[in-house]
Amino acid sequence: MTITLMIATVHVEPGWAVGTVSLSDPAIDRDILLGASGQPWIPGSALAGSLRAHLAAADSPADVTLMGSRPPGSKAEADESTVSPLWIVGAVFRPETESGSAVGQTTLEVAGQTAIDRVRGAAAARSLRLSRLAADGGRLTVYLRHDPQPRQLSADDLQLIGNWRPAIGRDRTKGAGRATLTELRHGTVDPATPEGAAIWLLHDGPGLFEAVATQAITCITEDLPWLEAQFEIEDGLLVGDTQTGTVANSRERHGRPLVPGSAWKGIIRSRAEFIIRSRYRKDAVCLQQTGCGSCVACGIFGHQGQRGLLAFRDSYITQDPAQETPRTHVGIDRVTGGSRDSLLFQTAPVLSGRLCLRIDHLGAVEPWVRNLIWHVLRDIDDGLVGVGSRTTRGLGTLRLTDPPGDLQPVIVPSLDSLPEPEPAT
Repeated sequence: MTITLMIATVHVEPGWAVGTVSLSDPAIDRDILLGASGQPWIPGSALAGSLRAHLAAADSPADVTLMGSRPPGSKAEADESTVSPLWIVGAVFRPETESGSAVGQTTLEVAGQTAIDRVRGAAAARSLRLSRLAADGGRLTVYLRHDPQPRQLSADDLQLIGNWRPAIGRDRTKGAGRATLTELRHGTVDPATPEGAAIWLLHDGPGLFEAVATQAITCITEDLPWLEAQFEIEDGLLVGDTQTGTVANSRERHGRPLVPGSAWKGIIRSRAEFIIRSRYRKDAVCLQQTGCGSCVACGIFGHQGQRGLLAFRDSYITQDPAQETPRTHVGIDRVTGGSRDSLLFQTAPVLSGRLCLRIDHLGAVEPWVRNLIWHVLRDIDDGLVGVGSRTTRGLGTLRLTDPPGDLQPVIVPSLDSLPEPEPAT
C-alpha cells in the first residue's frame, strides 16, 4: 500500500482570521480562532473547503476522487457516499515580517466595519461591527496524506493540487485571507516493504513528511489584478481606527496607515448603486441592507446568501505619508451658535502620500462591471465621492495619478430593456 505524503508551503498575507464566537470579550462581534499556545490557528477543515472549491472549479471530477463524495441529496446517495482519500493532517502557521524574518508572537488587531445607508450615503445606524484578526502574515506549512484507495495519486492530480490558490478564513471580498502556494513537495512510502517500514517506524510527525516528501513540483504564482488604480491624497485622509482616546487617528497596521478593503468595498458599492439607479430607475438595485440577493448589485458585490465576485484589497499609504499634529475641533450649539460644552475632540489625518487600489476577481465577472467601477473611480477623482471620514469637512479627496480616458456609458445588459427614467421636474 503506497502512501503519498505532501508538504505545501503557503505564504499568507496580513489581515486574516479564521473566525469563532467570542466568549471572553463581549465587545468583539467576530473573534479569531486561537490554538492552545494562544497563536491564531488555521484548522484543516478551513483549508479543505478551499482545496475542494479549487478542485471543483477544474474541468475534472477531482473534487470527488480526491475529496470524497459531495453532500448527498437523498438517502440513496448517502448510502453510496465515499470517504476522502486525501487527508489534511494538519497545518502550522509561523508569523513573519515582509522580509521573511520570524516573529515570535502574532500581533492581533481589532478592526471596525460599518454598513452604508443606501439613501443617506453615510454609516447606517447601529451597524458597527468589531472583528479581531491577525495583523501579521507569514508561512503556513500544510501536511497532506493520500491513501491509494480507490486509486493511486497521479501526476495530473499532483499538478492540479500545485495550482491551488488557497484562501484563509473570512472576509474574502474585503481583501482578507489572501494566500499563495509557493512550494509543493511530495513523495511515496510503502510500509509493507522493508525500506518503507524503516522510514515509517523511525520517523513521526512532521519528520516523517520531511523524510518522504523530497520531490518538488512547479506551482503557479502569477497574481494579476482584475483592476488596479493609483491615487494621491489631495487634502488629507482619515479612515478611523477603533482605538479609544482623545485623538481620532487613521487606521494603521504596524505603523503603516492604510485604507482597508472593507472601506473600498462600501464606497464603491454605494456609488455603483447610485450610478445604476441614475441610469435606469430607483428600483434597479436594492435599497435595503438585507433581504434582496437578486439585483445586479447583489450579484456583483454579494449578499447574505452568496459571496461577491470582487475582492477589494487593503491599500497601504506609501511615499512617506505625512501625519499632521492633531487638529482640535469643537461642537457647535445649535441654539446659541457658540461652542458646546464637553464636545472638544481632535483628529490626526494623513496629509499626503500615495495608495494603490487593487481589485481581484473571485469568479466570472461580466465586462460591463469594469466600466462601471471606472466610472466610480472617476467620480472619486472628480471629488464627487470622498474616502474615509470627515469628507464634508475638507478631507477624503483623492486624485487618480493616471485617470482613464473617455469612458463608455454604463450599460447593464439585464436592465437595458427597462424604460428610460423620466426627467426630474
